[in-house]
Amino acid sequence: FCTAGGRGVGKRLVDAFNPLPQPASYFEKKEDLLFDLEKELHTDYDHILLDNLSRLPLDFLREECWGLGEALELLDEIRAETDFVRRRKLYWELSDLVADTPRLFNRLRNRLDDAIQLARKQVRWNFKTAIPCYFPTRNVMSLMLPLSLMEDGHADAALVVEQTRSGNYQGQTILTLQQAYIDGRLLCRPNSEWLDADTVGGGDADDED
Repeated sequence: FCTAGGRGVGKRLVDAFNPLPQPASYFEKKEDLLFDLEKELHTDYDHILLDNLSRLPLDFLREECWGLGEALELLDEIRAETDFVRRRKLYWELSDLVADTPRLFNRLRNRLDDAIQLARKQVRWNFKTAIPCYFPTRNVMSLMLPLSLMEDGHADAALVVEQTRSGNYQGQTILTLQQAYIDGRLLCRPNSEWLDADTVGGGDADDED
C-alpha cells in the first residue's frame, strides 16, 4: 500500500499509471450489502456440522455431547492435544461420530437453528449486524451473520450466507470469529458490535482459507 506521490512506491505509482487506479469496487447493487429478512435462508448443515466441526467452540460441543461418553472422551483429547495434525485427525473422528449418531447431529442442528433465528432478529433490530464480505475465488459477495451458540448476544462464530439466483439465501459455511474478522477487513472496516478486534480474541488457526 502506498500514497500517490509519496516516497518509494508512491512515486513509482505516479510514474507508471495515468490516470491513477481507482479503489476496487466489490459490489454492484445495494442488495449485496443488506440482508433481506423477507427471503428464505437455507443452510448446509452437513458442511457446517460435519466438514467444519472444528470451527465450533469446544465448550459448545461438550455441552451438546452430554450423555455420550465416546464423544466426550474425544473432546477431552482434542482439548489436550497440541499437535495440529493429530488434533485435526481427532476432529475428523468426532465428525464421523456425529454423522453416525442422529440424536447428536439433531441436537447440534437444533442449536444452530436457534442461533440463526436469533441472528435474524438481530438483523431486524440493526441492519449492520449482517457484515458484507467478498470471496475473490468465486467473485461473489456474501454476508456474515453472528451465531450465539453459548450465550444470547455473544457471538461464537459466523454464518456465511450468499444470495442465490432465486433471490433466497444459502447458508454456505461457518467461520470462526478470527476468520470472519479477516474476511470482513478485506472489504472494509467492520462496523459491528459483535465483530471487532476486542471481541475476536485469540484462537486455534484453521487450515482452510
